[in-house]
Amino acid sequence: MQFFAPEYLEEPAEPIDDATAEDMLQAVRKFARETTGWGDPSDRRIYRIEYTHGGKDYVAEVGRPEPRTGELVMFILESTTYLVCTPNRGVLRELPLLIGKDEATRVEDFEE
Repeated sequence: MQFFAPEYLEEPAEPIDDATAEDMLQAVRKFARETTGWGDPSDRRIYRIEYTHGGKDYVAEVGRPEPRTGELVMFILESTTYLVCTPNRGVLRELPLLIGKDEATRVEDFEE
């Protein structure tokens, strides 16, 4: 899968143009650094993460609803933990959903 950012104001979510997606990614990376205080997230571009939380298995995938919140996954970043960014969790406000590295069972990157 090639890197993209979904348009979260449309149903169903469609990819936005590459330049805007890149600008959004950099803004979300900066916001993550400011809200977590952990420094810059890596440059890794993650498409999908499978993880176990509270004894249940979940899959978060860019462009699809996050199973615990129902919000659209905009980006998945890697920092001290994995950061699943939705409009209200990590993109426009608040902390992203935090997925511990020990909770991740499979991580799939976008193609180069």
